[in-house]
This record gives sequence, structure tokens and C-alpha cells, in this order.
Amino acid sequence: MSTALVIARNTISEALRRKVLNAFLMVGVAFIVLTFAFQSLQARQELTLIKGMGLGIISLAGILITVILSINLIPNEIERRTIYTILSKPVRRHEFLLGKYLGALATILINIGLMTVVFVAAVAVKQVMNQQNVDAFDLFKGGLMTYMQLLLLCSLAIFLSVFLTPLVNFFLTLSLFIIGNLSSYTQDLAKNTENVLVKGFFTAVHYIVPNFGNFQYTNPLLQPDVQVKSEALFLTQNVIYALVYSAVLLILAVLVFDRREV
Repeated sequence: MSTALVIARNTISEALRRKVLNAFLMVGVAFIVLTFAFQSLQARQELTLIKGMGLGIISLAGILITVILSINLIPNEIERRTIYTILSKPVRRHEFLLGKYLGALATILINIGLMTVVFVAAVAVKQVMNQQNVDAFDLFKGGLMTYMQLLLLCSLAIFLSVFLTPLVNFFLTLSLFIIGNLSSYTQDLAKNTENVLVKGFFTAVHYIVPNFGNFQYTNPLLQPDVQVKSEALFLTQNVIYALVYSAVLLILAVLVFDRREV
């Protein structure tokens, strides 16, 4: 495990040297602009718009950071031939893969964490100006759900990276992410069609492709009057789902990577 942590630390350093945090700076500026850009709207409408756009910007930036970072972790090491140096030492392949994965998660956490802090601060300032209650804790829940979604997306991208080129992986990961966000739609198609083959196809898609739509926390923030039955259960189930599904993808990635010639 200590070997994996060393690799993770090196992965974080390499990622930060590639200036991944530039995305955070752009998002931070966008938040500041959004905070004071809608003066003509009513206070509640203004805050709703800021929250919606803020969460959308965090999610979009996080997706791009996660995909671009994750699809290149393994191929870059193979292309630069540094993987031969690493694996020639007492480093097992699963330790190498786990270290890369943990390093990617830490890098994503840094970016999402910083963006969320700026987002919460911007919304809090606006709420204080409008003499409204500050709901910082609820906003952090939205950031948590976004991070768990990206944790799952990172696992998927790394799994695919052990046998696909970065270019193919980029488009396939994004495609699966979009399909995963339409999970409720594919479920309805599976239920409403009478064709056995079509039903089987959409059923397989619904259960095999990660359900990224599970992590949408927008409605409780933008529509406080519409409450989920049990928010604690909602958050707990999604965290467990992301961790378990990510663990399965990581195990599959290790199995494939162990059998791959590099």
C-alpha cells in the first residue's frame, strides 16, 4: 500500500505540473461574475440561477478534468516507457494501477474542493446581501455528489485506458457518461417495448452502464419545496453505489492490466 501511495503522490505532482488547476481559476472567475451578474432579477430567482449555473460549471469542469486526466494516466507511462522502470522495481502492477487511481482521485478532489469552496462563498455572500439564510451545508452536499459522480467516471476511464487508446477512450467514456445520465430513459424503453431483443438490449444498458444520473442533487437546491423522502438515504445510497461500482471497475482493470503486455 505504501508503494501505491508513493505512486499516487507522484501522480498528483505530475497532474499539477500539467496545470490542471487552470480550470479551477477560470471557474473561480466565472463564479465571481455570476455572483453580481443578475441584479435585475428577484432575490430568489437570482440565487436559483446562480446555484444552477454554479453547479453546472463545477460539473462540466470536473468532467473535463476527470476524463482528460484519467484517459492518459496509463498510456502516457507506456508511451514514455517509464512504466518499464517502475515495474522493474519491486512494484506490482495492481499497486501501480491503484497508485495512479488514487492520485487521480486526489487531483480531482483538489479541483472540485476548491471550486466548491468558491461556489459556496459566492452564494453565501449573495444570500447575506439579500438577508437570507445561508445554506452552505446543502451546497457542500451538491459538491459531494458531483465528486462521487466524478469518482465513478474516473474508474470507468481508467478501466478503459488499460486496453484502449486515449482518443478512443475519450469519446467512449463521454458517450457512456451521457448514456448513464439517461438511465431512467433507457429503463422506460426497456419496460415499454414489446420486442424481446430491444427489451434485452436496453435492460443490459440500464444495468451495465454506470447510472451517473443518480448523483443529480440539483432539484433539492433549486426547488427547496420539493424534498426527497430521505435525504440521508439518498446521499448514503449514492456514495455506496459509487464506491462499490468503482471498486468493481478497478478490479476488472487490474485483471486486464495484469494480462497485458507492455
